[in-house]
Amino acid sequence: MVLLCPIKAAFWYIKKGKYMQKLKHHNDLIVSLFKIGAIQSGEFLGANGTMSPLYVDLRRIVSFPDIYQYVVDLFAQTMMHKKFHHIGGVPYAALPLASGIALLYQKPMIMIRKADHQIAKAEPIEGIFKKGDKVILVEDVVASGASIEQTIDILTAAGLTVVETVVLLDRQQGARKRLAVKGIKLTTLCTLSQALSILHQQGHLDRAAIAAIDDFIQEHQF
Repeated sequence: MVLLCPIKAAFWYIKKGKYMQKLKHHNDLIVSLFKIGAIQSGEFLGANGTMSPLYVDLRRIVSFPDIYQYVVDLFAQTMMHKKFHHIGGVPYAALPLASGIALLYQKPMIMIRKADHQIAKAEPIEGIFKKGDKVILVEDVVASGASIEQTIDILTAAGLTVVETVVLLDRQQGARKRLAVKGIKLTTLCTLSQALSILHQQGHLDRAAIAAIDDFIQEHQF
């Protein structure tokens, strides 16, 4: 009997569609994100002073290993048959996701480092790579697409080619159109509309809450 190492065994189970039995469907994932407060409905004061009926903080995922593993699996399945050399994460919320995918997928990871003005010759990218290498970029949630665009600019300046960006949740506030203009391919695992529909069907959001969020999203396009 041949034993696989844990990481390769996990990836084998993903290909067989048998990995992670606790969360079997996207519906379960969205409801779980709602229950842990990663997606919230109410009244929230944004950094720009605007009141929003929606709060999304997918960084909470890392505190829940079963959800974290499931999300990593979803990304890995989406990227399984794509050709690339490195996994990259948009700083900084997506870095844990990129790390999990890189380990599971056994692909090298590269990382944008925080600018350090005290180190004049500090490289902007951590990791070993060569010019011309292809990168798939990972992001947790996208609204305007500005962070993705900035990250791609840094990677491109270093001679890397970003072939695609894969995002867990698209807030549908204009990122897809903005990135398309730049020729950036965006793949989303779930849109906000889909998430809201699931939460309504499962009895977690009423029509009034969804209408308020829809109105806010339409009024705040980038």
